[in-house]
Amino acid sequence: MYLIGSLWYILSQYTFGKERNAMARIQDKVNNYILDNQMINTGDRIVLGISGGADSVCLLLLLLEMASRYGYENKDIYAVHINHMLRGKEADMDEEFVRRLCQEKGVNYICYREDIAQYAKKLGLSLEEAGRKFRYQCFNKVVAEKGCNKIAVAHNKNDMAETVIFNMLRGTGLKGMSGMQPVRGNIIRPILGITREEILEYLSSRNQSYRNDSTNDGLDYDRNKIRHIILPAMKDINKGAIEHICHMALEAGNSYSYIHDMAMEDYAGVSDEDSFGKTVSLKISEVFKYSPVLQEHLIHEAIGDVAGEKRDITRKHIMAVVGLLYQDTGKQVELPYGIRARRSYDNLIISNKTDSISDYCIDITGKGVYSVLDKGSMEIEIIDYNQDVEISKKIYTKMLDYDKIKDTLYLRTPEDGDYIIIDAKGSTKKLSRVFIDNKVDRAYRSSWPVVACGREIIWAVGLRFSEAYKVDENTKHILCMKYSGKGEE
Repeated sequence: MYLIGSLWYILSQYTFGKERNAMARIQDKVNNYILDNQMINTGDRIVLGISGGADSVCLLLLLLEMASRYGYENKDIYAVHINHMLRGKEADMDEEFVRRLCQEKGVNYICYREDIAQYAKKLGLSLEEAGRKFRYQCFNKVVAEKGCNKIAVAHNKNDMAETVIFNMLRGTGLKGMSGMQPVRGNIIRPILGITREEILEYLSSRNQSYRNDSTNDGLDYDRNKIRHIILPAMKDINKGAIEHICHMALEAGNSYSYIHDMAMEDYAGVSDEDSFGKTVSLKISEVFKYSPVLQEHLIHEAIGDVAGEKRDITRKHIMAVVGLLYQDTGKQVELPYGIRARRSYDNLIISNKTDSISDYCIDITGKGVYSVLDKGSMEIEIIDYNQDVEISKKIYTKMLDYDKIKDTLYLRTPEDGDYIIIDAKGSTKKLSRVFIDNKVDRAYRSSWPVVACGREIIWAVGLRFSEAYKVDENTKHILCMKYSGKGEE
């Protein structure tokens, strides 16, 4: 009996020591990853996304254990749980598990409940994308309300490998190949440097329970197919598959950052926010000064500027826009987020909307300011002419011989049959031709402001002024027109 007891003691001490070593090793690994990526600083207040699964529970325990190292306390952590209301009683049990865990650890607990199925339907998103969108809305809400400055999420090396494979299957460039970043804005991923196996090993060493999400076991979601079929097959070929994918992602990320920084050095010089909508205009001659890979980065950045995000912009979309550089004016492609890219003469225009203003026709009855909703305004003044009056040469200010006007003047949108007199002999040119000659983007022509008398255009604002109404030695009264607004800006 003594021998059996001694063997049991030796074995238990060995097992206990092994568990302690595993715990310390993983703690050190995560701590070094946090330091290397400058994730946490003294005084940080952290929002922690916690589902109750192994990954997020592991992250909570590690952050609590390292609190003294980084100068924060348990009360500086706000654990946020989202009940997506997709799994009925199981989801409620997850919620209760997280609540009890946070109470046990002395951590602030906040829970949000949302019917993600209805939320996804309302926004036209997949369940996965809708859930992600709602989660980060909640995280950012807590950041604002509780004075936090970091959002910690529990992605790990396996998640990184899955993301890279997922991006490859969708069609991606270097950006997608780089997967997730350790730090992105105020979002930090402290356990991105350890594997799921290490997470389970750590929880086992702490004798810590966690919840299993049953939806992760099926093959209904694309990521689950990668997790349960593709990655295991890759690991059968090479046991170090996950490590190799993550290393490749790191190199891809470094390469992307270098190339992207080169492209962005002059990005502001070739982009211009267009006042007609949320638009970026790239001068094609400037884009061609860059190598093909930098052209792609410029275009990707322009699409992202207009869309406000780049998540669904794949290499296929970028290359479709690159193709417009070599096509005729008027060609266009549709992009995610309701974005449209088009070739317009010497410019590549990426916009989230076309100019959709309704037709308007405003009588100019005399002195005053005539406004067009969301477009601009025309200031009219009538003065006596003498030799001391200086005739304006400004693009958006024109002065005409008031006595030559024989009918009502209108500030309106273009109409079929509009023409303008272009010389002293009375030669005319169609307004449509004026637009072409001035390389006016087709999307803007229908709402371009003109001053007209019947079908005769007196002034296509900012483009051309009729020769028939110019001030001369016989002029007695001048009608001064000054246009201001989005067009002038």
